[in-house]
Amino acid sequence: MIAMRRTCGKWLSLLIICSTIFVMTVHYRSQDIEQVHMENLHTSDYIKLPRLNRPKSDSSKRKASVTCMDIKPASYNKADIQISSLVEDLDFHLDHGGHNESSFPDLKPLPNSESLRVFLIPHSHCDPGWLETYTKYYENKVRYILSWLYIFAMEHRDFKYIYAEVSFFKLWWEEQEADIREDMRMLAREGRFEFVQGGWVQTDEANTHYFAMFNEMLDGHDWLKKNIPEAIPKSGWAIDPFGLSPMMSHVNKLFGLTGMHIQRVHYSVKNHLAETRNLDFRWRQSWDGEGETDMLTHLGPFVSYGQQHSCGPDPDVCCMFNFMALRNGGFRQCFKNGSYTVPITQENVAERSLKILEQWRLKAALHSTNAVFIELGNDFTYALKEDSHLMYDNYKPIMEYINSQSHLNTKVSWGTLSEYFDHVRDHGTDRVPSLTGDFFTYSDRQADYWSGYYTSRPFYKNMDRVLESALRRTEILYSFYRSHLKLGAFEMARNTLSLFQHHDGITGTAKPFVVNDYGARLFNAYKTCNELTVLAIQYLLKERSPFFPISSRLAFNTVEKFEVLGGPSDLVLVNTLARDLESLQIIAIKNNHTLQVLGVDEKPLQQQTEPRIEYGVFHQNSKYIVYLVSLPSVSIQTHKLIAAASGTTTISRLDLYNHDMSADLQGMYYSRVHSEEDCRDIIVGLETLNIALDCKTGQLLRLTQNGVTHRLEQEILLYNNTAGAYLFRPVGAPEQQIVETSRPRITVIRGPLRHKAVVKFDKNIVISYIVNLLGGTDNSYIELEILTDLRLIGDLSMRFKTDISSGGSLFTDLNGHTIQQHKYKEKLKIQGNFFPMPSQAFIQDSKVRFSILSSEPHGVASLQEGYLEIILDNYSYFPTQDT
Repeated sequence: MIAMRRTCGKWLSLLIICSTIFVMTVHYRSQDIEQVHMENLHTSDYIKLPRLNRPKSDSSKRKASVTCMDIKPASYNKADIQISSLVEDLDFHLDHGGHNESSFPDLKPLPNSESLRVFLIPHSHCDPGWLETYTKYYENKVRYILSWLYIFAMEHRDFKYIYAEVSFFKLWWEEQEADIREDMRMLAREGRFEFVQGGWVQTDEANTHYFAMFNEMLDGHDWLKKNIPEAIPKSGWAIDPFGLSPMMSHVNKLFGLTGMHIQRVHYSVKNHLAETRNLDFRWRQSWDGEGETDMLTHLGPFVSYGQQHSCGPDPDVCCMFNFMALRNGGFRQCFKNGSYTVPITQENVAERSLKILEQWRLKAALHSTNAVFIELGNDFTYALKEDSHLMYDNYKPIMEYINSQSHLNTKVSWGTLSEYFDHVRDHGTDRVPSLTGDFFTYSDRQADYWSGYYTSRPFYKNMDRVLESALRRTEILYSFYRSHLKLGAFEMARNTLSLFQHHDGITGTAKPFVVNDYGARLFNAYKTCNELTVLAIQYLLKERSPFFPISSRLAFNTVEKFEVLGGPSDLVLVNTLARDLESLQIIAIKNNHTLQVLGVDEKPLQQQTEPRIEYGVFHQNSKYIVYLVSLPSVSIQTHKLIAAASGTTTISRLDLYNHDMSADLQGMYYSRVHSEEDCRDIIVGLETLNIALDCKTGQLLRLTQNGVTHRLEQEILLYNNTAGAYLFRPVGAPEQQIVETSRPRITVIRGPLRHKAVVKFDKNIVISYIVNLLGGTDNSYIELEILTDLRLIGDLSMRFKTDISSGGSLFTDLNGHTIQQHKYKEKLKIQGNFFPMPSQAFIQDSKVRFSILSSEPHGVASLQEGYLEIILDNYSYFPTQDT
């Protein structure tokens, strides 16, 4: 959706506005329509929910505060390292050898004259859905991982380990007897078992909204507080999200964490921070000029969190010390010929100890604190009983040998993440620099940029946002109805949203059957929220029996298409926002009915009747009523849908280009069919706000507001990308996808509340351009609805061309919370210039701002001056193949 607005006398802003209303339709049995008047309901036609004292609305102040975004320059933040400045100076053409080659080949180890502290940290990275579903992973792997690690820790008092995902731990905990639960509390008290992060999952940080990020942390920490408070985390753990947002650091700070470990950062950025010994830094928020939000952060210096990349820069050497490879008495050949994993014996302990110590000291040379921790684990490790024994029995003689040799000046022990951060603090953080910025877009080698997942499976990304809205609405109503609502069902819905924030959930990077499992969970949670909402509304209206049957929908992005209504009904609307709301609502009715909507004062509301067009085709049996509703903050209203005399409702006017409509529908609307010779630019909207479409191509040409015209051209492109759900790696230039052998079918609908142009193209692409007219320029906006053909293979993109002098800058939101500026970099390929857009993006110059707000996350870029491009869908994965 797009709109234009003058903001504070300085900006001319193209802005999208969206809102959320919950609407419940109440149908009567047909035989009762004349008799039932819901006599007791009229006292509750308008309910102001008993909430906090609200200040009186001041629309002018509210508009100013919303539209005048104060984007502070980087110089406002006095951090030592500015990522936005750093990336301007980096050489992104460095040849990165890949996962199995040594990094930092010229690195010299920390000399023995300097002391070294080494913490060995066993861990198991457990994805709550990826190649298997959340349930199957637990049943087949995680249940055994948690059980064997518990048993081993109870048998070996010096052994320590960490774990991160509460969603899995909760399932295991519920299967344990009271004595085992008490043992776990004891292990946590003694520091032998540590929960890190403590969220429901290890969340994605590119596509997620801060509401969901906060929710999944709250679900995890709340469960730990109730069941094993000794394990409330002190340190964060984000080793697998594909790029990192400072919002996660901020959330961690709010939850009381004092340090965090991160991993997946662009290899050039990571190499620079390692070579300058800045792998430990204080991550600072962009708005913070004083350092109050600083979070002590450690960045893993190598390509992966797996054990073969954690001990030092040479993965071949690290591989030799993955003793889980010795299961069943076997030997494992590593990446190079002649390198094997072998058991540690009295005969080889000295040689092997010095070999691994060299890697540890090489790693320490990249740090400023002479302390390192070594992750001992990988995805779903320690699932077999012998795994813990093999690691312990072989690392223990190495530790004993190194600790006994004073000239090596090294102390090694089992440890936890918090012990590492405590050691850093004990030795002073004055050498630890402050850093601000985000770590997008991630690349682990050459041209492999992980920007495909910003868009992959947008349907499920949209489901996520719908569920977030439904959950928030249910939470608010629950606060008034908590003694009656089903708490267990409500918690299930919260946990489902939290589960989907996993970095293989909302990202769209799981196997197809796993994605389907996520989808079923989201849908069931959404239904639960709506059911609980209906129960709460019934309670608040103090009417239950007359509501038969009750159906509910969420009005999302201002309008929602309801089921077809065959006669008079009551519409119960709930605004759970803390501000007054004016919005268009839409309902479908049968074509042979003439109905009118009455407000709370039983006076007709402003409305228009228009044909129902879906997928570019007229519905023969139903039509839409679009009406304007104004709801006070935190309130419920009941509107009545009644029979109306013919001629008392506003009928929309239709203009048809390159097609016709049936005779039955022609008799219902004022319509005009335009010939090919009558092809001129199509104006949609009023003088105060309108767009112009090319009648030959159906695409945008320009936008006009209050007599000022702006270039706003549009292209639909398809990139040849077969890199899968994670990556965006286009081959060649994108192809124009709206190239018509015949002119597109265009239907223009004009009424007092909105103008709408529906354009149907040959390639099963349908674009609806909607100009919503809500009483003046400040409340008007433009909405785009795009339907595409899933059979297209590649990445489908929508590119806008404007006359804005953007200077190569693009602004996107970070998790719906703050705005981040990005500069176009010619030294990067196209895929490196795409960034996540969780909810909004804009370009601007000194006079004009062009903004896009989206109902779900997408990848976005500004590849040329005045251009703004959005990837609509990533079709480069195939349902029957791996992602």
